[in-house]
Amino acid sequence: MKHLLRTLLAGTVAVSASLAASAAHADNYVSITGAGSTWSQVAIDAWRADIRANGVVVNYSGTGSTDGRTQYIQHTVDFAVTEIPFENPPEPGQPAEVPDRPYAYLPIVAGGTSFMYHLTVAGKQVRDLRLSGKTLALVYTGAVTRWNDPRITAENQGRVLPDEAIIPVVRSDGAGASAQFSRYLWRVYPTIWCPFAQSHLGACGLTSFFPTFGNAKSQVGSNGVADYVSASYGEGAIGYVEFAYAKRINYPVVSLLNQAGYYTQPSASDVAVALTRAQINADLTQNLDSVYVNPDPRTYPMSSYSYMVVPTTAASPFNVDKGKSLATFINYFLCAGQQKAQILGYSPLPKNLVQAGFAQVAKIPGTVPSPALSSCNNPALSVLTSAAQPLPCQAATSRVSCDGRTPATTPPAPTTTTSAPTSTTTSAAPTTATPRTTTPGSGSPVPVTSAPVGKTAGATPPAESSSRAAPAAAAAPTPTAPSGGAPAATQLVDPAGAPYVTSVSLAARSESSQNRLLYWLSALVLLAVVVAPPVISWVLLRRRNRSATG
Repeated sequence: MKHLLRTLLAGTVAVSASLAASAAHADNYVSITGAGSTWSQVAIDAWRADIRANGVVVNYSGTGSTDGRTQYIQHTVDFAVTEIPFENPPEPGQPAEVPDRPYAYLPIVAGGTSFMYHLTVAGKQVRDLRLSGKTLALVYTGAVTRWNDPRITAENQGRVLPDEAIIPVVRSDGAGASAQFSRYLWRVYPTIWCPFAQSHLGACGLTSFFPTFGNAKSQVGSNGVADYVSASYGEGAIGYVEFAYAKRINYPVVSLLNQAGYYTQPSASDVAVALTRAQINADLTQNLDSVYVNPDPRTYPMSSYSYMVVPTTAASPFNVDKGKSLATFINYFLCAGQQKAQILGYSPLPKNLVQAGFAQVAKIPGTVPSPALSSCNNPALSVLTSAAQPLPCQAATSRVSCDGRTPATTPPAPTTTTSAPTSTTTSAAPTTATPRTTTPGSGSPVPVTSAPVGKTAGATPPAESSSRAAPAAAAAPTPTAPSGGAPAATQLVDPAGAPYVTSVSLAARSESSQNRLLYWLSALVLLAVVVAPPVISWVLLRRRNRSATG
């Protein structure tokens, strides 16, 4: 018995020492706070949950890209996440965004801005809607207002949709998604967008605050848009969100017509192919003009990147201790975290942008060394090379739908996208690929396990947000530019001949195993602390009683 007690106590002391060492290690990291994009929030939330197992606490609020940039300017967050850079000159009606602490842009993930929609025919959900960018432009400027509009019928191979009102859902807050969508409309369909923008905004260009109009509804955040569209009261609605929001609840999104004349989904591979035409500036910001009109048939036109704004000095509220935490977080998501991108509904960054991101990490005060690029098992090349050619039924000229329906009459062929906007010309995307074997838009993708987005049946619509103004930015002196010189565009391609490791086993699994071991050890300590004292007391009492009776 004495031996058993000694063993138990020794084990308890050893486990306690181990936990204390782990706690001490975790205490080496201070928490950091960020705000901004909801477009990339699904990925950010997954990554920060992973890194928390290593003792790094990352607090993040998806308040919209505009608010994220504003909070960075006002020194209320350590970092921001946005789809567009600081706006100076500003958007129409908004203040100039001029931060007074130096910063750098750092790409975090790629993805497609998708269009969730809620349509039912004879009690069955429509899952194969096809629309061109031109028709979306007409819908989002109030020119096409009903689902049975002949232009929509023509794009869907003669299928007449219900005679019900289209409810365009837009963001009420300052959103990178609104900026990306409006920029696409401005650059590709200026004759449709500019008259609308002039009348509602006073100028033609991109806007983070999409105007409300006609039958449109405005909602806060990507979750707000997804909630409205997917709710029982959302029949007839269509809204723009990052594809991750639709994928995780298995909700259909529009197949968008590309420059080659095919309707495609915002899959990881089609996004990756589209972005081979992106122009990356010297400060790592993006020019997407050539992406919108990429002639490869395997492209999703509305593809883009999201960025983190990171401080390059220790100006308040940042410091070198926070720099260690931020650098550790970034090193994780640029490396192992990219392996989760496709599962979550995004597309992984190519190696050259990961490498560029590591170079930005080195500018953070208190930084820690980035891992070797070869250790990251970057899946971008395998995603790119797996991009399959579209099915014949995805062609705009096809009379047969991908589910086998044949219209009674021949619909007029829809017009493909307009001429390419002015942009630096780059080489075309890869052309070798295998044919697709799945039907786009009509399948049932496996949703990522997460909290549901849609409202419960019978719920009433949320009150529409009336606030359309961006938070006021604090006045500030001229900023220190993150990179000197004029932006020099370079083609976004993976390094030729660079070896890639295509394994996608998640590094987080090893962290999870360590976490489970820690939980078991904690349980053992708890057992020793709670159970051991009464057991020891009982043993000692029995021995005392025996001595007394003996």
